[in-house]
Amino acid sequence: MSTKWEEPKIEEYEHSEPPSIWISVVAFVVIYAVCFVLTVLNWKQGKPVMYAEFFVRVLLVPLIFWGMICSLIYFGYEDWNERVDLFNNLCRRTYAHWRWWAQECVAILGRVTLAPEKELAERMLGLEGSVPMNAGKILPLAIEKSNSASRVQQVLEQLVTPFASYLSAYVGRHTFNIVVQSEREEDLNDLRALLRRLSPRDFGSMKIARVPKALDMGLVEEWLSNNGMPGFCLVLAYHLHATGQEPTCSEAAVALLFASSTVIDDSKGRLKPEAWVFRPIPAAMDTIFDRLKTLLAARQTPNERIKHLWLSNIPGQGKHATETAVKDTELNLEVHDLDTAIGVPGPVNTLLVQALAAQMVQHGQGTQLVATPHKGGVVPNLIGTNIEPVQGVEERIPTPLNVCFTLLAGGVFLLLLLVFIDAQLSAGYFVALFVSFPVILVAQAFVSLVRRNQVADDFYRRLPW
Repeated sequence: MSTKWEEPKIEEYEHSEPPSIWISVVAFVVIYAVCFVLTVLNWKQGKPVMYAEFFVRVLLVPLIFWGMICSLIYFGYEDWNERVDLFNNLCRRTYAHWRWWAQECVAILGRVTLAPEKELAERMLGLEGSVPMNAGKILPLAIEKSNSASRVQQVLEQLVTPFASYLSAYVGRHTFNIVVQSEREEDLNDLRALLRRLSPRDFGSMKIARVPKALDMGLVEEWLSNNGMPGFCLVLAYHLHATGQEPTCSEAAVALLFASSTVIDDSKGRLKPEAWVFRPIPAAMDTIFDRLKTLLAARQTPNERIKHLWLSNIPGQGKHATETAVKDTELNLEVHDLDTAIGVPGPVNTLLVQALAAQMVQHGQGTQLVATPHKGGVVPNLIGTNIEPVQGVEERIPTPLNVCFTLLAGGVFLLLLLVFIDAQLSAGYFVALFVSFPVILVAQAFVSLVRRNQVADDFYRRLPW
């Protein structure tokens, strides 16, 4: 059963009220009265009443009958409540599992951002300077001219150099991939040359790949869903204006060093994430509000810690729908549009806005909600450091012996035993009686497993997955 982005909020069953105790009281009085009258009427003339058989018939036999009647009265009540306990336990366990699934995340260990505007994140949040306003403009990066290095080489050096210590320490010890988002295949040669300059180590075990298309949060979803996350992954993305061609968007560059949660746990505190990128939730344009509600219901982080909404490269319809959806939820967020800040968005903006949001997490600005394009729709995701605890729910093991049924079977056993003793039957009857009772109990335990499967089938039919 694969988990999906649909909240498994199944209504739990309610326990039934126990039958009135007065039914048992009335049954007790009636049974004892009937047994006493029948015993007296059928007692042999002249036979003394101070005799064990008399007390068995007027005291023990009615007690056994009364226990059997009470067992029948309460059997349905006990059976229903057992089913309720099993069903409700499945509801709570599945919901907890769904929240754990939704809270899966990857760590951001470091990031580098190059944008046309300096101190971009701080200014967009109004922490420093003026808010940059460049909507519709096409801006270049401020890169000094160099006779010895091209602009691509200079950008790569600024993006990769801060992570040289990670490369030296963990390549060869963990899987360490580099993914480059760029338009030119020859950029990989510049990257390999830079790596050789940064460290004398052999990076032959490191996988380096280039993707020409814009990377989005589908990369994180693929890592989390397919368990294909390497130990470390350095993602480099940049867009520079080509010489002799009319620019279509602003220049930008970003580097993000991701690490799997397993590597972070195994480091025993040596690796400290700047932020966690939680599992994103894809949404079509007409389902953004519902998907956002589902995301908040999962409580990946405490919802009250979500302070800011970041947008970039989303078509007008999706942008308006996202902003409206946020207003219709419990959230009261400041909206920050990267496209307004640095101009016409390019293929790098989807990752750049993630890096800027992670930077603001480090600045103590709470959890950040980011909305970026994905497969013709929008994919919201949260970036933060606070993970909302999920209370574990232990599995409810079915009760192997139903109390009422066991008392009923025990009552039948005792009555038959008294009959066999009174009739002075052969030992074979007694052996059969004593063998049949544990067999009945074993059969009852098997029936409890069947009941558990029936309850599970009922639950999974209601599950939206």
